Order: sequence, then C-alpha cells, then structure tokens
Amino acid sequence: MRTNGARVSPLRARPHDHLIWTFDGPAAFAAVVVPFLAEGSARGEFVMYLADDPDPSVARRLGRTAAPGAIQVASIAEVYGASGIVDARVQRAVFASVLADSLAGGFAGIRVAADNSALVADDDRRSAWLRWEFVADEFAAGNPVAGLCGYDVRRVGPGVLGHLASVHPLRSAAGPAPAYRIYSDGGALMLVGEPDLIAVAKIRVALDAAPGRTGVVVDLAAARSITETAMSGLRGLAESGIEVTIRGTRALIALLSESAGDPIANLRFVGG
Repeated sequence: MRTNGARVSPLRARPHDHLIWTFDGPAAFAAVVVPFLAEGSARGEFVMYLADDPDPSVARRLGRTAAPGAIQVASIAEVYGASGIVDARVQRAVFASVLADSLAGGFAGIRVAADNSALVADDDRRSAWLRWEFVADEFAAGNPVAGLCGYDVRRVGPGVLGHLASVHPLRSAAGPAPAYRIYSDGGALMLVGEPDLIAVAKIRVALDAAPGRTGVVVDLAAARSITETAMSGLRGLAESGIEVTIRGTRALIALLSESAGDPIANLRFVGG
C-alpha cells in the first residue's frame, strides 16, 4: 500500500511517494526543495530540481551534498515544453528515460521537485496537466520514483489547489484538504474519501490517460455517505466494463448494496 494522507514535512519521502506541496513565494519553495532533494541524494537517488527560473543558490546548496553528476537543474520549459501544455505520454517517456539512465548509472531511483505553478495557469494547461498528474502518479507507483509537485499560493488560487490536491496520495498539511483523493495503488485506481460526480469524471480521465490498471477501488471507510449522483456515476463505470469495488463500513455498504438496484457484473460491495 502506498503512503497517503497529510504531511507536515516533505522529509522521510520514499520511492513511490507523490506529494503536492503548497508554498508562499520562491524562498519558501527553496526551503522545501533543498532538504527534500538532499534526502534523496543521501539515499543514492538521482535528483531533479525544476522551476521557471531555477535559483542558483538552491543548486549550489544541493551540490554540496550530492555526488558529481547526481543532480539535474532545469527550467520547466526545458523539461515540459515551451508551450506549457503537457503531452502526458511524451512526458512519461521523458521521465522513463531519465529513470533508465539513472538506474544504469548506479542510482537507486529518481527524486523530482518542481514548481509547477506555470503549468496550471489557464484552462488548457490545467486540463493537460490533470492527465499528466494521473500518468505521473501511475509511473511513480510502479517505479523507484519520488515526486514533489510544488504550487505557489501567490500564483495558484485555492480552488485550483484543492482540485490538484485531490489527485495526489500525499499533501502538505498546510494546503487544501480535499473531500477525496484519487491515486494508483496495487495496480488499481484508488478513490479514498467522499466522492462526488466530479470525482467520477476524474476517474474516467485517469483511466483514459493511464489505462493499464486492473480496476477502481472506492474506499468509503471514513465516509458517512455518498451522493446518488456519485453512485450513479460509479454504476456507469461498472456497466462500461470497468471493475469497481466499493468498500466501507458494514452499515454503509449494506445500505448502498440494498439501494443499488439490479446487480451489475463488474460492481462489488465489500463491508468490513
């Protein structure tokens, strides 16, 4: 099971961790990036520091703790493209190549810290970025990769930050607390929390962007209820051929299964 939930510090990150981290201005991001990436260097990971205009002082501080050739410092445009509209499949290939080269070079994996604020600046960029977040999370889940996605509260509004927090297994405790989180785990797509119809729409985007998963698991253990529109959306996923497992307390699952109507082959209810 992947690590998930809220963190007060980005430290103690491990392979497969995927964090969203909110910060207030470039200096605050530097204060997060240096220890996060230095920890990766100490673990034998190849580390990447990405920003619109990378701070030279951050690179110098990282260089004091990392071996030669163990750090890549690059602009967001260099890694994600000048347009800012990310092609998720192309981007996966980019990071897969970095990972392959790193492993071949004797590194334990890769660790990335990026200020992605510019990549969610408008609707087109946000739509493309959402797809990439799902692909990036699936990539991290299956490989020795740790990633910190940074967003500057001076540049990204609270509504967008909440939307982004919902597609990361880990978040900064100081950032928005979404009603649900969607992420890859054990080959399946997990939805943890109280879903709504927008959450179901995000599941469809995730499955389309990274289709190799075995199914969808909806964990309602901490939920008190689920809306009828969300249940209708989940039934629609099952009717389309996607394996959907809904699990939660015995009382809630009994209520949901009783009101679900005729059984659907790909929809399972598990109470415990």
